Amino acid sequence: MGEAFHLDLLKFFLAVLFGGLIGLERELKGKPAGFRTNILICLGSALYTILSMKISSDPGRIAAQVVTGIGFIGAGTIIQSKGTIAGLTTAATIFVVAAIGIAIGANQLLLATIFTFIVLLVLTILANIEKSLLGKCHFTRIQLEIYDDKGKGRAELIEILSEHEIRPSQYQLNEENGILKISLSYCDKHPAHHRFLTELLRIPYIKEIKTGII
Repeated sequence: MGEAFHLDLLKFFLAVLFGGLIGLERELKGKPAGFRTNILICLGSALYTILSMKISSDPGRIAAQVVTGIGFIGAGTIIQSKGTIAGLTTAATIFVVAAIGIAIGANQLLLATIFTFIVLLVLTILANIEKSLLGKCHFTRIQLEIYDDKGKGRAELIEILSEHEIRPSQYQLNEENGILKISLSYCDKHPAHHRFLTELLRIPYIKEIKTGII
């Protein structure tokens, strides 16, 4: 086992580490591309790049194919439902994780390290700064009554809540005589809340809507 082999092992370790760090952040937020997915993307991108440098006279050609393939995976994470698009951040994260893997495979270990922490910074700290810039929230309580219609209303409601990471602890859901009653709050200052509310109000089984300031 020569020096080149040990360097490759180091690259694989870094790919698992960096992909895992970003994947863990995504996993904790309940995103579809989580811990294992990001590790595999980073590891695979690194391996393809290493192989392209070993067996190809044009290493950039294989790396370009990796970018194309990642584009298809990213597109698969973008969900368009009832005019609302979700999953763009997940798709962008997949794209940059692949770039980190390529950087590792191309011996740009310092660049890959710096870039990983920049990505984590954007996904965590900047998300909190964004909330601060929007100002203090003024929450409004909304109550919906939805016809269950043999489980169709419930299924559509739960799907929307899950897509927007609304946990059961954040809302109250009761059922009475085939009518689902849900109570939750939203903030007028957050665009994400607006997108969620717009999608929620498009459920075709809505019977009644009530709002009030908290």
